[in-house]
Amino acid sequence: MGSGGRDEPASQGLERVLSLPEVPRLRRNRDGHRCRARLGRVDRSYVTDSADLVYSEPLVDVGYLHITKDTIRFPNGFETQRAVVWHPGAVALVVEDAEGRWLMIEQYRHPAGRVLLEIPAGTREAGEDPDTTAAREVREETGYAAGTLVRLGGAWMAPGFCSEYIHYYLATDLTEDPLPQDHDEFIAPPRRLTLGEVRAAVASGEIEDSKTLIALSLLAAHRGGQG
Repeated sequence: MGSGGRDEPASQGLERVLSLPEVPRLRRNRDGHRCRARLGRVDRSYVTDSADLVYSEPLVDVGYLHITKDTIRFPNGFETQRAVVWHPGAVALVVEDAEGRWLMIEQYRHPAGRVLLEIPAGTREAGEDPDTTAAREVREETGYAAGTLVRLGGAWMAPGFCSEYIHYYLATDLTEDPLPQDHDEFIAPPRRLTLGEVRAAVASGEIEDSKTLIALSLLAAHRGGQG
């Protein structure tokens, strides 16, 4: 009920509390398909860039992962809970040989339930610099050391619930210099794919690994759109 005793649309009451932006209405185009109406500038003043941690409840530790249930408070006083997987961070590498081919690995990923074709990657040790992790992981997963490591950028992988941030590198000037793989990893010798073959594998659905998809974009930006 509204303050004047009359029923009012639920959305009006909600907007008064949360200051929601205008939501575009759905309409139909000439072909009968639904499309969104165009909007003018939308007020973004409702977006907050911070929240206070009220309480963090540890739930479980599994290896290097720590899972908590956090209560946070936004600047308007609203409190809510978030389950968070705390991750130490990782690196991922485009490993490129002298012919410009990518060294790709195939690795069983349990949550996916199958082997994925992906770029080499690895988790950072506690307090470890990403450059150090990258130099180690390329040797462990491909059997080659990189004479040149160039930072391409970075990305949050699933910031809705996980703190994992991956640093991306381009590894070139390769020399054979393997390190033993981790005891719980079973990685076959790398496959060498041209950039065109990598893109074709993405288009066909053979590559469904998000690290590899992000690496393609970062490498293209690094090389001025050429990949």
